[in-house]
Amino acid sequence: MANIKETIKKHWPFLVIFIFGLFVSWPLFRSGYFSHQDDLQIIRIFEMRKCFSDFQIPCRWVPDMGWGNGMPLFNFYGPLAYYLGAILSFVFGFIGSAKILFFMALIGGSFGMYLLIKNLWGKYAGLTSAILYMFAPYKALDIYVRGALSESLALSIIPFVLYFGYKAIVSEKKNYLLFSLTLFLFLITHNIMTVIFVPIVLVWMFYWVWVGKFKALKPILLSLILAFGMSAFFTLPAFLEKNLVQTESLTRFELDYRANFISVKQLFLDRVWGYGTSIPGPEGGMNFQIGWPYWLLTIVSVVAIFLTKIKKETKILVLGIFTVFLFSIFMTHNKSTIFWENISILQFFQFPWRFLSLSILTSSILGGVVVFIAKEKYRKIISLLIIILAIFLNWGYFRPREYYSVSDSEKLSGKLWDDQRKGALLDYLPKTALEPREAAQIDPIIISGDAIIYDFVNKSNKFSFNIDVKKDTQIEMPIFYFPNWEVEVNGKNHIITHDNVLGRISIFLPDGKYDVEGHFRNTLLRTFANTLSILSFIGLLIWTKKCK
Repeated sequence: MANIKETIKKHWPFLVIFIFGLFVSWPLFRSGYFSHQDDLQIIRIFEMRKCFSDFQIPCRWVPDMGWGNGMPLFNFYGPLAYYLGAILSFVFGFIGSAKILFFMALIGGSFGMYLLIKNLWGKYAGLTSAILYMFAPYKALDIYVRGALSESLALSIIPFVLYFGYKAIVSEKKNYLLFSLTLFLFLITHNIMTVIFVPIVLVWMFYWVWVGKFKALKPILLSLILAFGMSAFFTLPAFLEKNLVQTESLTRFELDYRANFISVKQLFLDRVWGYGTSIPGPEGGMNFQIGWPYWLLTIVSVVAIFLTKIKKETKILVLGIFTVFLFSIFMTHNKSTIFWENISILQFFQFPWRFLSLSILTSSILGGVVVFIAKEKYRKIISLLIIILAIFLNWGYFRPREYYSVSDSEKLSGKLWDDQRKGALLDYLPKTALEPREAAQIDPIIISGDAIIYDFVNKSNKFSFNIDVKKDTQIEMPIFYFPNWEVEVNGKNHIITHDNVLGRISIFLPDGKYDVEGHFRNTLLRTFANTLSILSFIGLLIWTKKCK
């Protein structure tokens, strides 16, 4: 009992963070499921579990999405949340797993934020930043309005990346390994968050290497190389094979960045919360505020560092974080159009307001600075006031529009299942495919000729059937072609085509009886990326042994 009391006394901020975490996550504890815009989390977890069952690891192709024609989803879409979800689903089911992941995304990052700021500026500063990060309105928007699970999970990981990166330079060797691992996890979580935050991580690491007079440069470079190497199985195909899918569908119409800039009023003043969509102006109903008291605290923090005596290095760090905050706001406004027009990768961000993810990180850190700069005897009360203010002003946003009673079996059958199968249909449609107007048939289609098909099995990375051909026959599979689908007939490679209406796999067979098997193989790039990841994991294990 004495040990428990001592532990609570020493680590009470973690308990406080968890308790306040229940304030923002309470809707997840209700039965059933909640409404959100990206209602594809269940099918993605379900598809990943199919990959597990078929030993397609890493998972790239999923069989049921694309309205039943299949889709190279996890070749391009950050898979970490769904690897975790598939594992959790064996115990908690698919809906339960999704809700656990949303819970992790809501409160996990606050623990990392606390560790980071506590080590920089003290316990009360750390607790303040942690609670600010938890109650930021953009977090509520991401979870309860958009349902952006992967993006939210990335935001929960990035504070740990910054924390272990800092600790690696100033303290124990083992933190180099933890920095590599957390950065690796971040890199396979969400592509757009990777593009936004990786430059920030690199600058952050350079700053601390500079403060440490470049003594830690070599091990930090090795940590970065291992992290990027371990993530190569996903990042290399995701960025280098995008020419294989119709990426233009990711940037047109309502997804065009030009239609999604936000105004100064929306950033600083607008507090009307809605569940609509992102369209020009406030009429869409979505709220894109930085949040009260977040932007005010950033101003106070910068003014305060010039009115108090603190180390030069700390002033540089605070000014740097404030500069990043200003940059993140600028990138959400149409005045930044010149950057969006000339940096091609930005066009795939779709929504400039995604830079609010950077705004809430930096403003939460600067909120901790306000506490740190205060005289020690006032820090506790200032921390408490900021925390109360943040909760009072923002707690009401953390609720979904509605709940509905549904089970796993209901979510994965009937209309709900069909809605998920055709959801985000154009996101990763193969270059050779055409958007289908109806669900794919269950079995292969005989386009011409005369044949009987039986025992058709369609898995995540292979299909098979037997066929008795009476007359020369053209067969079309209910599967989009995508490199490298290959077909074997009676154990031998067979020519396939995809020049039909929808771009599906098609084969021609003369008279006879055949065993047909299709296999989803790796391209040369994917094989190289997989190998690089394996070698990097081995390198991390060797380094771990040396660090003991």
